[in-house]
Amino acid sequence: MGLCTPCFPARGKQIAPGDNDVPDEATGLTKEQKDQIKKSWDVVCTIKTKFGVELFAKFFERHPAAQQHFAQLKDMTDLEVLKKSSKMRAHGYRVVSAFCSLVENLDTPDIFIELLTNTGYSHSLRTVPHHFFEDLGPVFLDVMTEQLGDKFTPKAKEAWGLAYTFMCKVILGAMDECEGQGAK
Repeated sequence: MGLCTPCFPARGKQIAPGDNDVPDEATGLTKEQKDQIKKSWDVVCTIKTKFGVELFAKFFERHPAAQQHFAQLKDMTDLEVLKKSSKMRAHGYRVVSAFCSLVENLDTPDIFIELLTNTGYSHSLRTVPHHFFEDLGPVFLDVMTEQLGDKFTPKAKEAWGLAYTFMCKVILGAMDECEGQGAK
């Protein structure tokens, strides 16, 4: 999968444009999609640590090599021990909190994009492989489905898929930019 290819193809019926259906020029997300993201994320905010732990546990299960890029977590081979680790719980909480900032700024695209750009820069400095962000996308949607159940509607899943694809594009672009500056 290419760096900027959608991680999740958009599906669903086409509807006549209305106020809620006009895509934001910066993000490509409609008001309705942003509302779906916010509504589903409100549920995650009630289980921040649990969600973060489940996200990374599933990510490491599917992509074991990724765990080796986390200095404080790389030697924890027992998944149950890893899930109970304060380091894992703290990392999961930090990542979910970062997502909270993103969701809070969906309606202010300049801040939303700047937060994503900073994420790209910081992960580039830590030499995180680009594909980890693409690999995390399907895991993220699966954990959303597992943790939210029927509160994670098909419309919310589609909206998150589109948002995550955009987020990947900005983060990976920032990583490329940062790496390009380092090569000069």
